[in-house]
Amino acid sequence: MKGAAMSLNIESDYPVASYVIDGVDRARHHIAASGARWSGVERVDIAEIARAARAGQPRPDHAVSEEVATMVEALASNAHAVGMAAIDQFVASAGRDVEAYVEIIGIVARVVAIDTFATGIGADLVAFPEPDTAAPTGITRSAARKRSAYVPTVGHAGATSALSAVESEDRAQEDLHGALYLSYAEMGDLFIEKGLPRWQLELIASRTSLINSCFF
Repeated sequence: MKGAAMSLNIESDYPVASYVIDGVDRARHHIAASGARWSGVERVDIAEIARAARAGQPRPDHAVSEEVATMVEALASNAHAVGMAAIDQFVASAGRDVEAYVEIIGIVARVVAIDTFATGIGADLVAFPEPDTAAPTGITRSAARKRSAYVPTVGHAGATSALSAVESEDRAQEDLHGALYLSYAEMGDLFIEKGLPRWQLELIASRTSLINSCFF
C-alpha cells in the first residue's frame, strides 16, 4: 500500500495485507540464504535466471553451471515439459543428486509466486537480498523415498509433499502458501475469511489452476 510502513517496500494502488507482505519478505530472504545443496550465491543466481527466463530476457551473469542454468530456464518457462528423463539427465550431467534438483524447484516456484503476486498488484518485482556466504547445510530428509512422483517424498507423493525431501524448501513453500493463499491448517476451515470469504477464494484458486493446467 502506498505510504504504508512495511518490512518490505512494495508500492501498489491496491490495499495489501501486512501478512502477505511479510510472507513475501520471508520468501526472498530464504531464497538468498544457504540451502541444503546450494549456497546463497548459487540460490540467488538460480532465482535471477528463473526471473529472466520468465520475462524472455537474456540470461544474467551467474556462477552456476550451464547444466543448472538450462534446467532453471526450463522449469521457469515450460515446467510441464520437464519429465523423468530430463531430471535423470540433469542429475547425471550436473553431477548433483536429486535433492539438489528438488531445491531448484523450490526456489523457482517461489520466484514465480512472488513475481506473479507483484505483477498482479502492479508493483515492481522485489529485489533479492545479499546472498548468504555460508556453505550449504547438507541437510535433507533421509526418510524420503521414491514413490509415484519424479522425486523422493516423505509419505505419499502429492502437491503438499513435492519438496519434502529437502525440509528447508518444504517449510518455505508452506510458509509462502499460507501468506498468498491459505496455510495448510487454514485449508480445513471452510468458513475462513482472508480478505475474501472462503468460497470466493476457492473460485479464484480454481480459475487460476485451470489457466495454469494444474490438475490439483
